[in-house]
Amino acid sequence: MLVAFIESFKYVGHLIPVACLRIFLGGYYLKHSLAALQSDFIVRAYLAEDIRNHLPVSTAPDWFRWVLENAVIPNWQVFAIGVVIAQIFIGASYILGYLVRPAAILGVVLSAGLMGSIGLGGTGGLGGGGYLASIGLQATTLMLVLHLVLGWIGAGRCLGFDYFFYKRRRGLWW
Repeated sequence: MLVAFIESFKYVGHLIPVACLRIFLGGYYLKHSLAALQSDFIVRAYLAEDIRNHLPVSTAPDWFRWVLENAVIPNWQVFAIGVVIAQIFIGASYILGYLVRPAAILGVVLSAGLMGSIGLGGTGGLGGGGYLASIGLQATTLMLVLHLVLGWIGAGRCLGFDYFFYKRRRGLWW
């Protein structure tokens, strides 16, 4: 496995800037997930309060607003734990360069869900000062694009463990 890691420089060394971006984004996700674990994000209904406060002014589609009202708000703790676990998985996967494509798909789902919560026609200035207001639509769109690019390129092949599996088992996930 160590030999494959060193070979990844030789064969896909042109992806080093993308690998650095992947590692930075993984650190970003790990930092925010650990901050959520250390705070009371899972214990207090911050997610439900933000969504409840934003729904009257949201420009999200009606079906997505219905899902937020009837599934996310009543089960806020399950969704908060799911978001934190997904962020930990994405962060660890991006840093190690292992299972980058499934992590990128999960990142696209998280970003699209956040964009739906903010609303596609929103301005990012949501008011209320909650979690959704701190992110903004432009930053969420950028994260969505970064996840798509990292998944499409297969960014774990350079400076990561995906090259080892890509070399031996060519497939969609590597």
